[in-house]
Amino acid sequence: YAVNPSSLAALRAMTHMVVLPGVAGGLGVQRVGQVLTASGEPLAPPASWPALASAFLELARQAGATACFAPVGSEFAAILEGLGLLTVRLGSAPYVHLDDWPQTGNAGARVREAVNRAKRDHLVFAQTRPRLEESQRPADRFLGQSEVGQLCEDWLRKRRARVAFHWIFQLDPLSFPDSKRYFEARLEGRLVGLIAASPLKGRDCWYLEDILRAEAAPASTGTALVAYALGVLKADGVSMATLGGVPLARERGWDHRQVTPLERLAYRLRPLLALAYSFNGL
Repeated sequence: YAVNPSSLAALRAMTHMVVLPGVAGGLGVQRVGQVLTASGEPLAPPASWPALASAFLELARQAGATACFAPVGSEFAAILEGLGLLTVRLGSAPYVHLDDWPQTGNAGARVREAVNRAKRDHLVFAQTRPRLEESQRPADRFLGQSEVGQLCEDWLRKRRARVAFHWIFQLDPLSFPDSKRYFEARLEGRLVGLIAASPLKGRDCWYLEDILRAEAAPASTGTALVAYALGVLKADGVSMATLGGVPLARERGWDHRQVTPLERLAYRLRPLLALAYSFNGL
């Protein structure tokens, strides 16, 4: 039922699941102190969203906790407003409609440049899957746990931020391996890039959840690997793909909504926050 990338990214942090008799699906919740947070829309059919949201609010009231939904899309936000909550826009989640991929003309120039550069850099791209048991013999197009772990350490070491940012930087690309798809970039046999993609079945979409590049990898690696993954997904008949939410995105989206004071304050602080988080890079 997933429609929101954040619902999947936060799965490991969830401490409770709100369910109701006769209502399909549930709402994942994390409790931190006196705050109950639901990350993303309910993992349920849209018709169940109002009932699950109401049950969550009642649960928070009975527990004497503050209820928070973050982040959610505009459809669910409208339901929450109807329940009396204040909604504040603090980012956007762009989606690629794969019928229109790859982009042509000037819009796709940078991607084409990265793909061509990757060919000159002798990068090799492939869809792959993890080798999770040591007894499995090495083979082409298998990922080893040790090389994935090293790539994660490399990525975390070079990130700009020095704070945890909750689950945003909790890398675990090999979690839920039976549900994910993996795409790799190799240079002379070495793993230099990896994408772990998770299904958003509520949208016929794949979420390119973890996009990792080794520090010593060619500059073309990340963009070219994303282009390769999108091409494979399109060939398999997938409708959409997303790289997830972009905090404080300059392209606002949800344009008919009034700008709230909290949103205005957050965007004024954007240059300062950019010292710790690469908003422009996203």
